Amino acid sequence: MAITQREAFAQVIEHLVSHDGGTGHGYSQINRMGDGTMEVITLSEGTTVTVAGGDRDCSSAVITALRAVGVNTFGATYTGNMRTQLLKTGLFGWRKMGVKSARRGDIYLNERHHTAVCISPYGSIRGDMLAQFSISEKGTVTGAEGDQTGRESNIKPYYSYPWDGTLYWLGDGKTLSGTNTEVRDNTVSSLGDTRYLGPKMISELQRQLGTSADGVISGQWLTNKSYFWAVDAGCVEWAKAGKGCGSDMVLALQRKVGCKIYPEFCGVQARQMNSGTIKQHQRWLIAHGISCGSSGADGYHGRDTNVAIGKALVRGLYR
Repeated sequence: MAITQREAFAQVIEHLVSHDGGTGHGYSQINRMGDGTMEVITLSEGTTVTVAGGDRDCSSAVITALRAVGVNTFGATYTGNMRTQLLKTGLFGWRKMGVKSARRGDIYLNERHHTAVCISPYGSIRGDMLAQFSISEKGTVTGAEGDQTGRESNIKPYYSYPWDGTLYWLGDGKTLSGTNTEVRDNTVSSLGDTRYLGPKMISELQRQLGTSADGVISGQWLTNKSYFWAVDAGCVEWAKAGKGCGSDMVLALQRKVGCKIYPEFCGVQARQMNSGTIKQHQRWLIAHGISCGSSGADGYHGRDTNVAIGKALVRGLYR
């Protein structure tokens, strides 16, 4: 039996927000792309899809569920770029609030803070039920794995967040049957999804470089953020230029990959993940036979560079 991508997506989301004590899918911004395990979900028509096990936040739940049903989500990583990236799929349109009600599988979006999925069968704003990931059991951005309260992920009647609009399905997408797995799955059990620089990857990079392994890159300037993306929320401490002490891990990385370091700047620029550092890191990876994608050493730290770093970590090249 076959099932459409729209319906499969809605069912995956419904599964993710269902609760079974401490072993369900809870809320985390720190471990938002899964725990490195994989889980098979059987949908209503007997079709199966594979998703990452573990916790999510609101946006990663939507992104991973779409990938599980065969949608290439391009560079979508958080609420702030979901609209631009998911429109690239050709499967969605964008509709401001108040124009027309949502349908099952449509995505409500506040581009600064939150997203949820309409799972109502009829799609009336008054009757919409929204599936979402809300907050950890501690009322913070992370907690113990799983849904300890039954409210970390949940289904609620429609409410105005307020939403900026909806990403609505233009059709039902292609049909799925048999066994399906996530689009471009790069999950490594010890590192998580290597497309996204998360705490597991950062901790392993820190361990191999010989610095403190806390899974966070400290004291990075906001001016460098445009070069350094596809990173899990909470894994980089951003500060205005001139403030913050930088990162010992970044300095160790710069030394490892052969950046020219000026002693007088070791407490400032030399500890920043700027475009020059990223480009030299990419050149170092390429020199070790690891591709950084079609753009090569472009000085932008995106998904392809993350995957390359994951391969280098598995090989232990940073030791």
